[in-house]
Amino acid sequence: MIDRTIQSTSYTLFDELKEGIILVDNHGVICYFNQSAERMVQKQYHLQIDQHILSIIPNSGMMRVLHTKRKEEQKMFAISDTDYLLISRYPLKDKENQIIGAVAVLQEASQKREWLDDDNIQMLLMLILQKSAEAYVIVDEQGLVIMQNPSYDGLISVVDQEQHESVIKNREEVFQTRRDAEITLNTDTLCLSIKSTPIIVDGKLKGCLQIIKNKTETVYLKKELQQTKAIIRGLEHNYQFDDFIYQSPFMKFAIEQAKLAAATKRVIFIRGEEGTGKFMLANAIHNWSENKFKLFKRIHPKRNQAQLNKFLSTNCTKYKGTIYLENVTYLSIDEQTLLLEKLREFGKGEKQASFRLIISSPIKLEKALIAGVFLEELYDELMKTNIYLPPLSERKEDIYPLSKYFLMELNQESDRWIQEIDLEAQKALESYSYTSNALELKAILQLAVVRVQEEETVLKLEHLFHSGEKKEQPIELEDTTDDVDQPLSELVEKYEKVIIEKTLRKLEGNKTLTAKTLGLSVRNLYYKLDKYHLN
Repeated sequence: MIDRTIQSTSYTLFDELKEGIILVDNHGVICYFNQSAERMVQKQYHLQIDQHILSIIPNSGMMRVLHTKRKEEQKMFAISDTDYLLISRYPLKDKENQIIGAVAVLQEASQKREWLDDDNIQMLLMLILQKSAEAYVIVDEQGLVIMQNPSYDGLISVVDQEQHESVIKNREEVFQTRRDAEITLNTDTLCLSIKSTPIIVDGKLKGCLQIIKNKTETVYLKKELQQTKAIIRGLEHNYQFDDFIYQSPFMKFAIEQAKLAAATKRVIFIRGEEGTGKFMLANAIHNWSENKFKLFKRIHPKRNQAQLNKFLSTNCTKYKGTIYLENVTYLSIDEQTLLLEKLREFGKGEKQASFRLIISSPIKLEKALIAGVFLEELYDELMKTNIYLPPLSERKEDIYPLSKYFLMELNQESDRWIQEIDLEAQKALESYSYTSNALELKAILQLAVVRVQEEETVLKLEHLFHSGEKKEQPIELEDTTDDVDQPLSELVEKYEKVIIEKTLRKLEGNKTLTAKTLGLSVRNLYYKLDKYHLN
């Protein structure tokens, strides 16, 4: 029937049209198409007479028009990733109002712009909102949600009641002020940037658009980058004051003292127990001062005896940069006498001095004075500019952030993803009696990390202690005099070697079982066995 209808129509007329024409019968079989239609779709489709439209254009809407008997006007139809057509589809009916086929009119996008009507604009808006990674929600003047995207659903599902109320209040502020309103929500696990903008039409407030950007990953990556830079600076002995992790007012006071002292050329004496960060502070002072581009030389009385003797017997003007003399109580009385002379000599030419001298001790000098093994005059000289670094027992509020920082390091070393410490474990770490402060804290965490399963992300109390040991009993560290103020990395490696060796012996040399017990891969265990010469 449709063939006769087409035959009664002038094909010449169709071929003269700029618009593309495609005709199908009531079964969807292509009966006719003009040259314009063939040209418009030839990049993607090859039109053929007597072929079903769906076999040529699988996503064609012609069959829908045949079924619904309704016209569709100016619908977007993509023919490639960058090109699209505007298609209008109309059902063809005979005198008895029976469907005999359908016709599609194709227009290039440049030919027609009237498709930007309200329906299509809403369709495009919905498409943009649904596909956006950012969270969007639109509310009307009554505050009722009329449109939101999946990203918004996902974010709202993870915030608590109080945070959700803050999101709503942000929108309410827009209705009150008719201006943009911005807030930032920060938690331990989320960082959300929220901005609400009024929707004003003809001077009337019609609603509000709220955009929520999840900056959690960005903030985490920035924090991780800062911590990685701090680790690198530590490996290069290039510490900065910003590398110290603290909330304690005592620690804040010590850092402020150090900054003030760094601006002078006075001899600085750093007091603090083992593991409180004396070397780190001395290096930060050096890098804060005008000597930062010169040599930072570290001298340990026992490990660097030759350098110590050279320093005590050489004129001050021979040195440039910073000399850090640690563990001053290890000096003999004769060496202390030479150091005292050096300090007095330094004091006379302080303004002209070409180097800075920083001295430290992990032992209270008062005890050495009472024991008669330290010169009182040297004590008086050192106490003129002294900085006290408090132990962890005096800065318990810093234990949690320090633990989080150490866990980030340990995650990288052990291929773990521990992101949090539960409340019981936090309390255990804070109530623990540390003898080596940050050094011991990291050693405890390193032991705990090997007990954490790969899929676990939270450090728990059970990871800090073996099932058979008492929770009040501290983990014993080997206490040798030679280890005092040894670099943290060396001490941790020494402790790790002992743990691996003891576990290997306990399991009678079974490497597979040893790796499983310590939470290591077999390959990683073999690497460490080779590293520590345990093969």
